[in-house]
Amino acid sequence: MEMTQKQRILAVARGEHLDKLPFGARIDVWYNYHSAHNTLPEKYQGWSQTDILRDLGTGAQYRFFSVVKEEYQDMEVVEKRAPPYIDTEYRTPLGTVSKKEIFDSSEGPWIKYEMEKIFKSEKDYPVIKYVMEHTIPVDDFEAYHKVRDEVGEDGMVMTAAGGLWSPVQRVMREIMGYELFFYELADHPAEVEELIEVMKDLERRKFQVAMNCDLEIFNVCANWSDDIHTPVFKKYFTPWFQEVCDFIHAHGRLVMAHTDGEMRRLNPLFRETGIDIAEAITPAPQTLVTMKEFRQELGDEVTIWGGIPSILFEPMYSDEDFDTYIKNMFQEMAPGYRFIVGMGDNLPFDGDINRVRRVVELIDQYGTLPIQD
Repeated sequence: MEMTQKQRILAVARGEHLDKLPFGARIDVWYNYHSAHNTLPEKYQGWSQTDILRDLGTGAQYRFFSVVKEEYQDMEVVEKRAPPYIDTEYRTPLGTVSKKEIFDSSEGPWIKYEMEKIFKSEKDYPVIKYVMEHTIPVDDFEAYHKVRDEVGEDGMVMTAAGGLWSPVQRVMREIMGYELFFYELADHPAEVEELIEVMKDLERRKFQVAMNCDLEIFNVCANWSDDIHTPVFKKYFTPWFQEVCDFIHAHGRLVMAHTDGEMRRLNPLFRETGIDIAEAITPAPQTLVTMKEFRQELGDEVTIWGGIPSILFEPMYSDEDFDTYIKNMFQEMAPGYRFIVGMGDNLPFDGDINRVRRVVELIDQYGTLPIQD
């Protein structure tokens, strides 16, 4: 019996050898933008992402943020909406902290970004610590199952236990912002490290809840890049990944990181983490690293998912350029095991949806395993 798209992706993620390269495509940026602006191609008006990907003949890579949501106790959380902005205050016995977020309609109604971080100054440390300590993880399995059932065997729903980022990256990106994080780490290292430890404890509690979900692959971090992560990676990231990978592996699940940035300096550190899948791998010409270099650095024990730079789907590259790149990518990944073809990391809003189908055709022609280099 022929394997489903989901079965093929999972098999490669586990290190099994297949007869042909699997393809898990992610198109939510393109889909959400055109849905929001009513500019989907006429054929696809009213279609879901999964329906479109099924029509194109590829496996679906569907993003769902988390199987665990956060609730709060012993504080008052006040949310004020003035579209496209959301202002949130956390009123605690130790004081109040706040953040300001904005929805980005170009990526659909589910993406929001912090315009104003929750951390403003040194006086916020005890308040933010209180908020994290009084955050209660609650399962969101029903919402996840709804998405998973829609995708079915046509692909994978990619999600996390609690959020997109590991504890230190959540402090870096969501709580403080990257630039301020490095100033605070230099000026107040004890306070920063205490906040990271509180965030780790929250994530541990989330993973305890998440293990009751039947999710096969857990995303434990996202949006890596040499310039902002290499200085702190070995000290703060690696030990956490080792701990959480041991925990997840003990429950028979796989671990993934969304590694979509510039990775030349981070690649040599990857294998120490214990993470099974490097997803959204983005090579040259969008970054400095070739697919051959990714394969050499990450080794045969890590599954690579990605490989097609988003910019290759844009009009600046011809159909001939696209075909040449894909065929060369197959050669660079020879013999092709431990490789899932995918985007690095998404189909852009101005990308050519027909090139997704073209990848399927090129896999049929040139993606039989093992590939001869």
